[in-house]
Amino acid sequence: MTTNIAPNHQKAILTFNVFFREDTTTQSFLPSIVSKDPNNWAFFRSVLVGQKDCKLTIVDKSIETPFHCLLAALFCKQLEEELRVGMGSITLILSPLHKEHVLRKEHTGKDVSANIPFDTTDHRNAFLQECFAKVTHRKVKIATKRNPILCRDIKISSRDYVLFLRFEGGIANGWQVDDSYVASLAPKELLSFASSNVKCKNIFTHGYSQNGVFINVDFLTKYHAHNL
Repeated sequence: MTTNIAPNHQKAILTFNVFFREDTTTQSFLPSIVSKDPNNWAFFRSVLVGQKDCKLTIVDKSIETPFHCLLAALFCKQLEEELRVGMGSITLILSPLHKEHVLRKEHTGKDVSANIPFDTTDHRNAFLQECFAKVTHRKVKIATKRNPILCRDIKISSRDYVLFLRFEGGIANGWQVDDSYVASLAPKELLSFASSNVKCKNIFTHGYSQNGVFINVDFLTKYHAHNL
């Protein structure tokens, strides 16, 4: 059984930031991030490789559309493959949809498509579960936090180490399908593209500021781990 370790019993090993300004694809989403700091990711992998009981927790407020759901599932699969670990459990703690009552009215008689937010939080959560079943072949725990979510953390925790990935605004914030046909698909149809390499548009790169997506990466050792 893994013991919860307080932050003051953790020691930072490596911290760096990524400015992800490019467009990418669904199959290259994490690899595109890794390619900016390959040596650091090789270090993470050397420390974590082979561990089968890691815990993945995602706290996020940006997952609202069918494409966001699929991208989140693909990202988790890519994390397992990149780090060569097994996730013993995956938990997502999400915000409810913004202005859900308004969305419900707007979607009356209309079909939701890849880049359009779901009409209800329950529909979002149900489809997110379908995405994980399709992509990772597992059931995940999804919790909806009604209070405002201030942190946006992706946390991979092993017995001795913790890796944080913090996407400004959330993992899906700023990403859309960049293919008119795929963008027009209903959620169930979108699932058939889970193994395809769909173009992803980074809307922040194409916006006024052109800052792209800011990501903070933080790798820590727990107090009982050997010094590296």
